Amino acid sequence: MDRLHTTPTDGDAALLDAAPVPLIHVAADGALLRVNTAARELLGNAAEAGIRLDSLCAGEPDTLCPPGLATGAVAEVQLLPLGPLRIATRARSRRLADGGWMLALEPAREPDRGDLSRVTAANSAVLDVTDRLGPSWRADDLARRFELATRTAGIGYWLLDAGAERATWSPELRALFALPPEAPVPTLAEWLAQFVHPDDREAVRHAFAQWVRGDDESLAQPMRILRADGTLRHIVTHSRKESGAGTEGLFGVIIDLTQRREAELALRSAAESAALVARGIGLGTWSLDLQTDEARWDDQMWALRGHAPQPRAMTQQERRACLHPDDRESFGRILAEAIVKGTPVEQEFRVVWPDGSVHWLASRSLELRDEITGQRRRIGVNWDVTGSRNAEAARQAGEIARRESQAKSKFLARMSHELRTPLNAVLGFSQLLVADERGDDPAAMMRRRRLQHIRMAGQHLLNLINDVLDLSSLEGGEMRIALEPVALAPLVAETLPLLAPLRERHRVRLRTGALDVAVMADATRLRQVLINLLSNAIKYNREGGDVLLEARLEGTQVCLRVSDTGPGLSPAQLPHLFEPFNRLGRGSSEAIEGTGIGLAIVKALVEHMGGKVQARSTEGVGSVFEICLTAAKAVQARPAAAAVAEPITVPAPLAAPGTALRRLLYIEDNPVNAMIIAELLARRSDVALQVAVDGASGLAKAGATPPDLVLLDMQLPDMDGFEVLRRLRAEPATAAIPCIALSANAMPEDIKRALQAGMAAYWTKPLDFKAFLAALDTFLARTP
Repeated sequence: MDRLHTTPTDGDAALLDAAPVPLIHVAADGALLRVNTAARELLGNAAEAGIRLDSLCAGEPDTLCPPGLATGAVAEVQLLPLGPLRIATRARSRRLADGGWMLALEPAREPDRGDLSRVTAANSAVLDVTDRLGPSWRADDLARRFELATRTAGIGYWLLDAGAERATWSPELRALFALPPEAPVPTLAEWLAQFVHPDDREAVRHAFAQWVRGDDESLAQPMRILRADGTLRHIVTHSRKESGAGTEGLFGVIIDLTQRREAELALRSAAESAALVARGIGLGTWSLDLQTDEARWDDQMWALRGHAPQPRAMTQQERRACLHPDDRESFGRILAEAIVKGTPVEQEFRVVWPDGSVHWLASRSLELRDEITGQRRRIGVNWDVTGSRNAEAARQAGEIARRESQAKSKFLARMSHELRTPLNAVLGFSQLLVADERGDDPAAMMRRRRLQHIRMAGQHLLNLINDVLDLSSLEGGEMRIALEPVALAPLVAETLPLLAPLRERHRVRLRTGALDVAVMADATRLRQVLINLLSNAIKYNREGGDVLLEARLEGTQVCLRVSDTGPGLSPAQLPHLFEPFNRLGRGSSEAIEGTGIGLAIVKALVEHMGGKVQARSTEGVGSVFEICLTAAKAVQARPAAAAVAEPITVPAPLAAPGTALRRLLYIEDNPVNAMIIAELLARRSDVALQVAVDGASGLAKAGATPPDLVLLDMQLPDMDGFEVLRRLRAEPATAAIPCIALSANAMPEDIKRALQAGMAAYWTKPLDFKAFLAALDTFLARTP
C-alpha cells in the first residue's frame, strides 16, 4: 500500500494481486475499481470491480474514506463489518492523487468454517480458503500486535537487510534519537560517531564487531547516547541475526532506560542515604520471616552487641547468650506476645559485650503482611541508649543525692540548733560565773579553774559543731565560694593577731617571708585555711620552735607554704593526714586541743577554690604544708570579710555608751537564754532590757514603747522571726528599729535568708560575751 500512494496504473494490477494484504482500489465516487485476490478471498465474489463500496460496508462509507483527508495521508484505523460474511474488519485508508482511495483490510478475527460454508453453498464460485489464509492472518495479527506494543511502550526497532548500508528505523526509534523525519537513517559508523556517548563508543564498537563476526545470534548492549538535541539518555539494544528462508539480515529493538535508571539511582541514593543515616546514628536494622524463621541483620546489629559484622544474623541461641541474664525472660516473652498478636512492640534491654561491659539497647518492631500471599514478616530497629540510660540513672542518683543532702542539711541544722541551745547556757553561765569569781583565795582560784575547764570543754564542743557544719556544707555543695583577687600580705596581717594567744601559750615563734602576691580566692575561706594550718603548725610543734609562712609565684600559680619544726610525721601517717576525725594517734593528748576535722576542711576549701594542697614531713625535723592557688593581678589591700556564721568583731563604738538610757527588746521563748542576756546586761546601767516570750507579746511591747534595738530569736512558739520582722516593718512607729537575729540556727542558708530579709545582723548562739557587748555598743551608738 505504501507504494500505491498515487493512482494505480494497469501495470500495478499484478502488484495488487500479489500483495498478501487484502487491497481494494476505490474511485472518488465510491465504485470499486480493483480488488486483489486476498480481498476477494476475504470478502467473496461480491467484491468485484464495478460495485460500490457502500454495498460491502454495513456502516457509513465515509468512515473508511473520510472527506478532507490530504493526498497520501492515512486515515485512522476503523472497525467495521464488511462483505457478505460481515466479518469484523479493520481498514486503513489512504487518499490517492485522483481523489480515490486505497483500502487495506485487516480482519480482526478469523472467519469460522461455518460462515465460509454458507457462502460456498450460496455461491459456488467462493472457495473455503480458511486453512490457507489462517497462518497469514495470524502472522499479520502478530505483526500488528508487535507494532502496537512497541508503539505503546516507546520501544524503537530497526532492520538491516544483508548487504544494505543503512537500516530501516521505526518512528519510535527516530523519536528516541530525536532524528527528524526528513533526516536519513545513519550508517553504523555515523551512528557510533554521532549518537553514542564518547565514553561508551569504543566498548560499543567492539561489542558490535565481535557479535557480527561471532557465532552468537543475539546481543544485549547497554550504553549512553547523546540525542540530536544534545540530551543524554540511557538505552539498551537487543540485537539479533536472522538467516534462512531467503531472508538474511540484522534487526533489533532499543529500549529507553533513562527513567528506570534515574529511578534506580534515586532509590539507590535514598537507600544509601538511609543506610548512612542509620550508620551515623548507630541504628541497626533487622527483619524476620515468620514463615521460615529466617532472619536478616545489617552490620550495625552485630556492632551493637560488640561483635565484628558477619553476613548472617545471629542464631536464637547466640542472641539469647548476648542478653543480660536479668532481661532474657522478659525480652523473649514480650517479643513472642507481639508476634502472636501481630502488634508493634517497643522495649529496652541490656546486652553483655564480649569484654564484659553492659550496654542498653532499645528495640522497635512491627509486622508487615502481604495482602496477596498472606506472608508475614517482622521488621525492626535497634539502637544504643546506654548514654541516656546512664544519664537518667545519674539524674535519679543526683535527685536522690539532692534529697539526701537536703535531709542531711535539715538534720544538721536541727542538730546544730539543739546542741547550740544548751551550749549557750553552758558557755554563758560559765562566763558569768568566772566574771563573778573575784576572790584570790585557793578555793576561789580552784573554782575559777573548774569553771575554765567547763568553758573550754563547751568551746571545744562548739568548735566541733562548727567544723562538722563546715565540712558537711562543703561536701554537699551548700557552701558558696566567691572567687576574687585577694592580696596575701594584708590578709595575713589580719590573721596573725588571732593566733597570738595560742602562739604565746605554746611558746612558738611565727615568722613570715615574702607575701607580695595575690591569688584568686574567697578571702573569708582563705583566712579560715590559714588559721587551720598555722594553728596546727603551732600546736604540733616543740617548745621554742618556729613556724614560717611564705609565698612564691610559680608560673600561673601561687604556692603558699607553712613550715614548722615539730616532731614530724612518719610515712605511714601521711596518707591519713586529711581524713576527718583522724588525729594520727594524738587525740588522747590533753595538751593539744582540736577536733580532727581541720585539715579535711582545709583540703575541701582549697579544692573548691580551684587549688590543691599537699604535705611532706620528716620525722624529727618537721612538716611542710603547701597550698597552690591561681595567681591574680595585684590588687589594692583591703580587709578580708569576716565569716557570717560567727559574731562580728567590731571596732570601738562611735559614741560612748551610758550617756543615755537605751531600751532593748529581746524576743525569746527560752527562759535560760533570756536569763543569760538579762544577767549580762544587768551589769550595764545604760541599757534597759525588756523580754517578750513570743512574737505577739513582742510586737505589742514594741508598739507600746518602741525600743532602740530588737534582739529577735528566729524560732518562736506562735510565729517565726521573719513574720515578726515583717510586722515591725509594716508599722510606721517600729519600721526603722534595727533588728538583730539571735539564733542557734548557724547554717549558711539561714544566715543569708535573714540578712536578705532585712536583719541588721545575725549573731549565732552560743554567744561570745566580749564580742556580743562590743557589737551591741556599736549598734546602740549608731541609733539616734
